[in-house]
Amino acid sequence: MKISVKTMLLLLATAALSVTACKKDEESNADKLTAATCWQQTYSETLDPITNTWEADVIDACDRDDCINFKSDGTLTVDEGATKCDPADPQTSTGTWTISTDGNTLTITEDGGAGSAVFTIIELSSTKMIVEIDFFGFKNRTTFESN
Repeated sequence: MKISVKTMLLLLATAALSVTACKKDEESNADKLTAATCWQQTYSETLDPITNTWEADVIDACDRDDCINFKSDGTLTVDEGATKCDPADPQTSTGTWTISTDGNTLTITEDGGAGSAVFTIIELSSTKMIVEIDFFGFKNRTTFESN
């Protein structure tokens, strides 16, 4: 059986189109962050600078039930949940967030001038986020899960 050049080119073109048509765009970190309506802290650990090992931290119930909602317009809300650590704290606070162009850094700024925190994104999916922050040489890594 002889295949003409024209038939071969048509088959190659069809194959190329089917491969590129099925390619799914990767979801950006911003899309993953805003896909969930509530991120809650599930695990926290601190790097011991002497032993260079990660040690688990205790997360108080009043922090574990907090809910962070990252919105697509770059704003966020934090709801204190049913248990507040300080009864005088407002039930809800607000702020802004940005992700670096390379998708590796999350910056959160609390409204009211309390300052900003810059986190390194270790892992991020639409259901799990692990971020790390360095406080003057002391590193903390926190895991959040969405519900």
